[in-house]
Amino acid sequence: MPECRGPVLFLGLVLACAPAGAQPLVFNTEEWAPYNYMENGRVAGTSTDIVRLVAKNADIDYETVLGPWNRSYNTALNHPGNCVFSTVITDERKPLFKWVAPIERTRLVLFKLRGNSLTATSLSDVKNMKIGSYKGSVEVEYLEARGLTVEEAPADYVNASKLKSGRIDLWATADTSVRQAREAGVEIEPALVFSENDLGLACNLATDDAVIAKLQAALDAINASGEADKIRQSKF
Repeated sequence: MPECRGPVLFLGLVLACAPAGAQPLVFNTEEWAPYNYMENGRVAGTSTDIVRLVAKNADIDYETVLGPWNRSYNTALNHPGNCVFSTVITDERKPLFKWVAPIERTRLVLFKLRGNSLTATSLSDVKNMKIGSYKGSVEVEYLEARGLTVEEAPADYVNASKLKSGRIDLWATADTSVRQAREAGVEIEPALVFSENDLGLACNLATDDAVIAKLQAALDAINASGEADKIRQSKF
């Protein structure tokens, strides 16, 4: 049976090509360019390339599953042997997983349509606005914890058209969504940056500490050498 180091697997086939007796980790992820996304039948992206290199250097067998964020996150949260990336690290999430980080860093932004005269210096300035994000996202988690109401779409890309049509006033998402909006023909600009966070590989709490230590050591090494930075800059 072939080795299963790093192929893209779809839901329901997670362990289909694992070697006999092996128990590779399952790295769950989502469509979130430029960090992780499907390209020519394979998961690509800066975070994907970093995670792939980290696992190789740590000599850890793994399999990649691409799916909706909410499913990917909850699979890692609730099922041993599973991890999820690229996961925004927050104080609320820290105790829920064992972490390998930092893989990337991101800013969470409230975007408005380009040309909109809205100005905001704090979240209190937008408390009566219609804000859109997507189900299970850190943006929803963050904003609702601070008393704001967020309309949740099934996927983040839906919010570009919702913003353009006026169904929402603001789109709560990562700074990289400018690219996603542009591809959808929607010009956006920041109204407010409301958080800056590291991204990591979040693993189920049952994951062996020795495995986490090997992965973290491998990530630390490529961060220190500058190799990870070259990968991060390659998609821009």
